[in-house]
Amino acid sequence: MEVDKAYALISHAIDSGKLPGGYIVAGDLKGNCRELVERLLLKLFPDAQEQIKARFHPDVAFLEPEGRSRTIKTDTLRSAIVEPMAATSFSGGWKVGIVSSADRLQLSAANTFLKSLEEPTPKTLFILLTDRPDAIISTIVSRCQTIYLQLPKGVLEGDAAEKIAEVFSVRGMTGVYEKSQAAKYLAQLLQDLKDEAEDEDVPTVRQCFFNTVMSHVRGWMVSGLVPRHYAFRNVEAVEEAYARCERYIGEEAALSFMMDKLVFPGK
Repeated sequence: MEVDKAYALISHAIDSGKLPGGYIVAGDLKGNCRELVERLLLKLFPDAQEQIKARFHPDVAFLEPEGRSRTIKTDTLRSAIVEPMAATSFSGGWKVGIVSSADRLQLSAANTFLKSLEEPTPKTLFILLTDRPDAIISTIVSRCQTIYLQLPKGVLEGDAAEKIAEVFSVRGMTGVYEKSQAAKYLAQLLQDLKDEAEDEDVPTVRQCFFNTVMSHVRGWMVSGLVPRHYAFRNVEAVEEAYARCERYIGEEAALSFMMDKLVFPGK
């Protein structure tokens, strides 16, 4: 679904007063999800544009994963979302609770959040953002309306994809030397792909390369091959490596960082 259509759908529900318990918005967290949220907030708080951009509006609560585990804990959820949303609106109007990467709610936190979804106070809008909707517990999904925006696309195919798959099919990779060699192999593969591309296509090639790597790491998460807390750290390691490459830090160094952080499935 395009952002315009999603905005129209939620906007109509707001105007008609027929909101579900909450909305799960699946898409690109830093792209179309952010755009949709900003447009909805400006609709609800049209005179607070600067506060919205600065994430400093008293009636908007925003929460994302924190700490080394990159999860959302019960106490944090309660203080950042549940309690503010149960309080009286400062402006006398709407209150909005936004949970980014809602798939990273710890189970106890997710269960705590259920009551807020089941018994929302008047003029309260909950928005749960995710790029892994299949990882959100079913009890939350059943109380929300899910909107699927376009997820980031573009993965490698053919020989390059098979070579990456070989690296990530290894089980129990823990050795420093083994991981270092794998990083060098991946860096050379990425360099070869860039050499074959036109200059203007290099950013797209790099993105497809890391999307392909991420597909394997997330596959470990969904299939349960890696414990959940390590799985989140794996995702974060790939995201950080990609960000480092985007800052034009050496790709072998970025991939060495990534491989060092990754926890592979056991043998």
